[in-house]
Amino acid sequence: MRILIMRHGEPDYVKDCLTEKGKEQAEILANRLAYENIKAFYVSPMGRAQETCAATLAKFDGMQAQTCQWLHEFDLMWVNPKSGSKEMTWDVPPDYWTTFPEFFEKDGWYKNPAMHEAGMEERIKAVGEGIDEVLRRYGLEREDKHYRVKKKCDDTIALFCHFGAMCAVTAHLLNISPMIVWQGFNADMTAVTELCTDDRYGSKANFRICLWNDTRHLADYERGQLSAK
Repeated sequence: MRILIMRHGEPDYVKDCLTEKGKEQAEILANRLAYENIKAFYVSPMGRAQETCAATLAKFDGMQAQTCQWLHEFDLMWVNPKSGSKEMTWDVPPDYWTTFPEFFEKDGWYKNPAMHEAGMEERIKAVGEGIDEVLRRYGLEREDKHYRVKKKCDDTIALFCHFGAMCAVTAHLLNISPMIVWQGFNADMTAVTELCTDDRYGSKANFRICLWNDTRHLADYERGQLSAK
C-alpha cells in the first residue's frame, strides 16, 4: 500500500483559494502526478486543497475525489499560558513543549491542559479514525498500533490537504506524537509525502516514510524539465 499526501499550492488564506502562483504550482504538481497509477483521491473540504486536487484530477479522466472533513486544516487554537495569546497548533515555542513529557506521547500530548481545553483530543482522533476507515477499504485493519493485512494491496491513493493535517495523518500512521512532526518537520507548497507499508511480515504491517517535503517537480519546472500545462 502506498499513500501520497500533497500539501496545497500557495494560498490566499483570507479567500481560501490559490493565488496565481499557487495555481501554477498546482499545475506543475499535476503534471508530476499524471504518471502515477493513483486508484483514489481524498481531499480536504477547504478551497485551496480542492483547487490543488482539481488540477491533478484533470489528468485522470472521469475520476473524482472524496471530500473528507478529517483532512480539514488542523486549525484549532491553543492558549499559550506564558503569553496568554491564542496560537496555532504548530506554533508552540520549543521552551514550552519540550519541557512536558506528554507532548512526546502519541496519546498523551492532547491531555496537556492547554491542548485539552482547545479540543485537540476530539480533532486528532477524527484524523486517525478517518485514515483508518480509508485503509480498511484496501485490506488494512488497524490493530492497536499496527495493521493486519486482510488482503495484499499494492494500490496508490492520494490525499490533498494542509500542513497540519498531513502531519497528523503521518503521526497516526507512524504511532508518534503529531507535536513532534509539527515542530520537527517542514512541508513547502505542493510538497509530496510518500508512505508505504513494510510488507516483510505477511499478515502484519506498519508504515514507513519514503519521501517527505519532496518538491522536485518545482525544481524540474525551473530547469525547464517539466511543464506547467
